[in-house]
Amino acid sequence: NTINSSILASVRPMCNVESNDPGFDEKLIPLINSQIMVAHHELGIGVNGFNITGDTETWADWLSTGEAKLSAVKTWLGYSVLLLFDPPDNGTVLKSMQEQIDKMAWMLASKSRLEGHAKTIYPVEYAEED
Repeated sequence: NTINSSILASVRPMCNVESNDPGFDEKLIPLINSQIMVAHHELGIGVNGFNITGDTETWADWLSTGEAKLSAVKTWLGYSVLLLFDPPDNGTVLKSMQEQIDKMAWMLASKSRLEGHAKTIYPVEYAEED
């Protein structure tokens, strides 16, 4: 699993699907793409408007020069998709996974802000009061 490996093939095993099994791609691809959008807009990660369509898109295609963040991004994306695709029944496992997602999101967003890719984790606009 390097920066040149397939995003879809890397996420499948984290969702309890064999890396070469396309049987759930119809469900996984939209979930992956929605999380990729969240990653860009909330965490400052990856290329704006990037989407996967199958096994051909790699981490390098999405992250450009983000090899230093690759493990954290894989963990965040894989667990985020898993919670949407097939959340665990065990509350302790669910809580642990959510904590890992939150921890990776905070770390990735902080690093992106330091690199100048994200101004804030959750941009907020306040309306002026009359």
